[in-house]
Amino acid sequence: MYYFCILLLFEMKLFFTTFLLFFSLSWFAQMPGGGNKDMMKVMKDIKGRVYGKIIDAKTKKPVEFASVIVLWYNKDSAIAGGFTKENGDFSIDNLPAMGGFRFRATQIGYKTLEQKIYIQAPNKLEQDLGNLKFEIDEKLLNEVEITTQKSTFQMSVDRKVYNVEKDLSVKGGTGIDVLKNIPTITVDGDGNATLREKGVQIYIDGRPTTLTMAQIPADQIEKVEVISNPSVKFEAAASGGIINVVLKKNLKPGYNGVLMANVGTGDRYGTTANINLRENPWNLSLMYSLNMTNSNRVLGKTNRTDFFGNNVESYSEQNSTSLGRNQFQFARISLDYNINNRNTITFAGNYVNGIFKTIDEQNLTQSSNTSTNIITGNRLNNQASGFSNYTGQLLYKKTFPKVGQELTIDANYNQSNTTNGYNFNAYNYINSVEIPFNPIITRNNGGGNSKQYVLQADYVNPISETKKLEYGMRSYYKNSAFINNVDSFSYAINNYKKDTTQSNNYIIDDMINAAYVNYTGKTIWDIGFMTGLRFEHTYYAGRLTDKNTSFSYQYPVDGNTIINALFPGLYLSKKVGSKHEVQFNVSRKIDRPNFFQAMPFVMFSDKFNYRIGNIQLRPEFNNIAELNYNLVFDKGNFLTSAYTRYNQQPITNVAYPSASNPSVTVNTFVNGKDSWRYGFENTLKLNITKNFNTTLNADVFYVILNSGQIGNLPVTTTQGWSYKGKIALNYTLPWAVQLQINGNYEAPKVMINGMTVPNYFMDVSLNKMLKAKWIFNVMLSDAFNTKRFGSHTTNTYFDQTLYRRREARFLRFSVTYLFGKFDTSILKRFSGKNKNSTSQTGQEGGDF
Repeated sequence: MYYFCILLLFEMKLFFTTFLLFFSLSWFAQMPGGGNKDMMKVMKDIKGRVYGKIIDAKTKKPVEFASVIVLWYNKDSAIAGGFTKENGDFSIDNLPAMGGFRFRATQIGYKTLEQKIYIQAPNKLEQDLGNLKFEIDEKLLNEVEITTQKSTFQMSVDRKVYNVEKDLSVKGGTGIDVLKNIPTITVDGDGNATLREKGVQIYIDGRPTTLTMAQIPADQIEKVEVISNPSVKFEAAASGGIINVVLKKNLKPGYNGVLMANVGTGDRYGTTANINLRENPWNLSLMYSLNMTNSNRVLGKTNRTDFFGNNVESYSEQNSTSLGRNQFQFARISLDYNINNRNTITFAGNYVNGIFKTIDEQNLTQSSNTSTNIITGNRLNNQASGFSNYTGQLLYKKTFPKVGQELTIDANYNQSNTTNGYNFNAYNYINSVEIPFNPIITRNNGGGNSKQYVLQADYVNPISETKKLEYGMRSYYKNSAFINNVDSFSYAINNYKKDTTQSNNYIIDDMINAAYVNYTGKTIWDIGFMTGLRFEHTYYAGRLTDKNTSFSYQYPVDGNTIINALFPGLYLSKKVGSKHEVQFNVSRKIDRPNFFQAMPFVMFSDKFNYRIGNIQLRPEFNNIAELNYNLVFDKGNFLTSAYTRYNQQPITNVAYPSASNPSVTVNTFVNGKDSWRYGFENTLKLNITKNFNTTLNADVFYVILNSGQIGNLPVTTTQGWSYKGKIALNYTLPWAVQLQINGNYEAPKVMINGMTVPNYFMDVSLNKMLKAKWIFNVMLSDAFNTKRFGSHTTNTYFDQTLYRRREARFLRFSVTYLFGKFDTSILKRFSGKNKNSTSQTGQEGGDF
């Protein structure tokens, strides 16, 4: 461990030294050279212009909205550009007064049109290029038609890409709405995403994030990449796979943006504003989003039978309704500075804020086994919580003359603050007579903060066209402190008394240092391979400050535990022609507890149940193998996967009687002994007609869970089959109205001492775009009001069926306005410089 730390410090010093050297040289590279300043002063106010019209070569009709651009003669740097009008006319102004250039016009379905032009003052300042004829590109047009039909969901053997802009049902929603429509992804009642029943790591633009999908506006997501078995380049904690969220970016000079507003039933309101400004060497992006929801009459139900020995002791039924008020704010700023063609610095910052208020009304009926004593009651739960999250990122990227060679260094800081509080007021009656000491009052006040620091460096060196070497390092540290106080009112002392079972004050230190090496190549049989090894030193320590106890784990601590710090991976792939590809991969991962699994906050509660995290959870280790086959055909593609995984000390749901009150069930997470899972997953993308396509997904799997010793419960082995499926239908109606239907079904699946209940729902959306600027969307969520989450648990103490709903059916309407202009000198005008000035030096850049 000592030598690893020395090596880590040396590597960090080397990367920072390299970074500072590159940064310093880049500034020297920007110093202006000499030249004829007087000539430049005379010429800068004289500008050239080219204009003309683009028509279809066959029909002679004008081609509207074609992209036209003028580039430097010897490189692909844009000087100015725009789009053709509805009559095919175009005009490109503010061109240099002298020099050779290239004119290029492009439009989907046509061959690229390019020709040389020459401007010379004063005789050739303005040139009429005439009627330029666009030739149809039959091959490209066919490819475009196929791509258009397949654009929402694209598949390959190593990842699946979901293009969010094509999903009509997520307009005005959050990242959770996006995930529930992605084949293979499941979202539970708390908004947690799983892939093949395993929790996933959330990435934003290729980097891990502390944000949840509920905190990311759907309208800011360009696409989502799902990677089921990531390589060693990614964190070893990605045992359940990675969901990489790619945010929208501005790639065109000038400005563009989006304004969106939505309104829905249940007092749902939202707005999003996004603007991008780009002019070499700067790229600025600003975004703000606000969403408010009011969940009306979300229902829950619990049926329970309690046992005493082998006999029934009592029967209970509880019904609940819930009213929730949530508010999310999300703000983001991103600024890129291109030092030169091969060096870029990016600063990005996020601010996220959430406020949640919930009122639960619960009605209880409980009877003895002889029905002689009838207990009734009602309970009112008021809960209020909130959070604020700040993230800052500094990224440096350097590319080299060799294609694909690059160095990236980035530093991240994140700070999060949370608050949590609730009050429970319960009134109980026996045979309609109020019992003494009513109401039973319980209150909770908690909160905390955390600070996270991440430093990461990655280097890619393409040795040849088929060989590539990658290596890098990552250092992560997080400190968290939380207070969770639970008090119950005591009539004996006429004051509140602390509940020491549910109360916790704790401090957590979490540190991970990692290094990896990855090699990609190809065998003589044209089989591609990628193999690598990742080393991660893990240290986790927690202290319960109010109970004078502590807990910790560390990998490795000696030579016997070195295996817990090594994570190898091997990936093989073979293409057969252009339509078939086979891939096999094996890897080892680690799955550390997430926030909801570990934090000891009460997430929901009633007379018989409460759900709480387990701060003493340990990581689980996963051994994963996949065999994938992808078939591409004229009407779509088909991806099938056979997979297996063996998990050591798996994190799983469990329900058991409370130690302080056996009549109350604790729903939480524990480490089992081990588990096996075998599965067979199939996804079909089918373009039935030009206007109609569908995506079908089915996952069938078998699970074996060995519980180990959990409290006073006996050791058990639970096993069984389960399956789930998704369907997405897209149809273009008359007047170019888009119809989308999404259906989901999850069959019951085994858990320790029980099973989950089935879950199914359907969403319907309509979408219409007008004049390429306005988008109108209406979406009906959970059309038949069937979505629910729950479980059936049986042990020696009770038999219980519980279900609840995350939200009720709702209707949402959104309007989106798109705006922008292609402009290569937008920032110069904002800064007050002469609008006609053009800097050829700024276009050139420098290298080092």
